[in-house]
Amino acid sequence: MKNRGILIFAMVTGMFACGLIGFFIGRNMNHTDINMSGYVEPTRPSIPQTTDPTADQTDPTQPLMVNINTASAEELDQLPGIGPTLAQRIIDYRETNGPFATVSELTLVEGIGLSTLQEILDYITVGG
Repeated sequence: MKNRGILIFAMVTGMFACGLIGFFIGRNMNHTDINMSGYVEPTRPSIPQTTDPTADQTDPTQPLMVNINTASAEELDQLPGIGPTLAQRIIDYRETNGPFATVSELTLVEGIGLSTLQEILDYITVGG
């Protein structure tokens, strides 16, 4: 009976030690693979302002900036690599979890990985 108590104590102590080691290893890991250090949120409007109401509002040489916190499914669908299904997932995610604080949070949406984010990074913003 005494040996059984010692065995249980040793197992609990070992599990605690493994958990503690795992905690400290996890804390020191870099959890992001995207280098966002040089990225600055764009501030220019998505539609150029003009004084001539008959002038064409879109400039094909300028990429359209899409605010992922306010964009409709149709606007999101225009982004490279984002189809109607992913556009709806983005809208569903922000309705459930609130607005995105940074563009990198877009990877929390199912189906959007790092490669998709890097492809659309120059076209998206979270606004103000």
